Amino acid sequence: MHPPATRLQVLLIEDNPVSALLLRSWLEADGLAAVTAVDTGEEGLRLAATRSWNLVITDVELPGMSGLALLEAVKAADPWAPVLVVTAHRSADYAQRALQSRADGLLFKPVAKEELLATATRMAGEAAERRRRHHKLVLAIGAHPDDVEIGCGGALAKHRARGDSLVILTLSQGMYGGNPAERDQEARQAAAVLNATLRWGGLHDTAISEGRDTISVIERQIAELRPTHVYTHSQNDNHQDHRNTHLATIVAAREVPNLYCYQSPSSTVAFQPHLFIDISSHLEDKLRAIAAYRSQTMQRAYLQEDFIRATARYWGRFSGYGLAEPMEVKRQRDT
Repeated sequence: MHPPATRLQVLLIEDNPVSALLLRSWLEADGLAAVTAVDTGEEGLRLAATRSWNLVITDVELPGMSGLALLEAVKAADPWAPVLVVTAHRSADYAQRALQSRADGLLFKPVAKEELLATATRMAGEAAERRRRHHKLVLAIGAHPDDVEIGCGGALAKHRARGDSLVILTLSQGMYGGNPAERDQEARQAAAVLNATLRWGGLHDTAISEGRDTISVIERQIAELRPTHVYTHSQNDNHQDHRNTHLATIVAAREVPNLYCYQSPSSTVAFQPHLFIDISSHLEDKLRAIAAYRSQTMQRAYLQEDFIRATARYWGRFSGYGLAEPMEVKRQRDT
């Protein structure tokens, strides 16, 4: 068996240290995989939500959480993550329940090395093909530096954890809100935190129109990128740049299948969200991205960490009491 061009990123959740050491040594032999091993369900779930894994391997009897409950939680966090259950429980009932919980593979201990490696390679390859077919390209549009990170930074981090590609289009450099060169550098640092590509629109702060100039800037990006998802400002906003960005995006993104409008600190009480994105596992990424805007966080009360946490907590009451970002849905075809 030839190793893949790049090593598989494997999350191994196994509380038996002997089994964990054996499985890890097999998977890492000949450069097949890089294995991150943990021994509790809680730690496994935390790591599963932080990134896109080529393969998750779990036992069923784990401290703090059953393997089946973990399997369901992993699938909820990343539907395309392939999960291989390795267990000593050889009952037909358990096998049925594992498959009902959306396990992608099932092996019984003691497992042979050749069987494990062949199964891991096959499952990772099939999952990569599924991800390729369902890959999303997300374009987040903001009038000024930090608008996107404030409004949908958690949603973007969640997209990235699932393997989606991110592009941030900032229409102006926010020259009336600070030094353009400094804000440029801060925006690049924030984009790096989210692992997003940053693009500038070249428009003028406080003078962004809803007309042809702004529409053309956004249309060019959409024509090149062909995004599956667009996030932008809401029309229900006190800032004219935000409102006009919204109106221009509505026209430019008329053929994009998924279009959402995020909340800004200047949003009015007319902002009426229809979707609440759970960002419980991604709020820290959002906070790190916002913290990159040091020139703004020192003078803007709405950028204080406790305010951002409280806002996410408030909207979380509509999504199972977690932490959430609210969105007005203009169009949604994503399942």
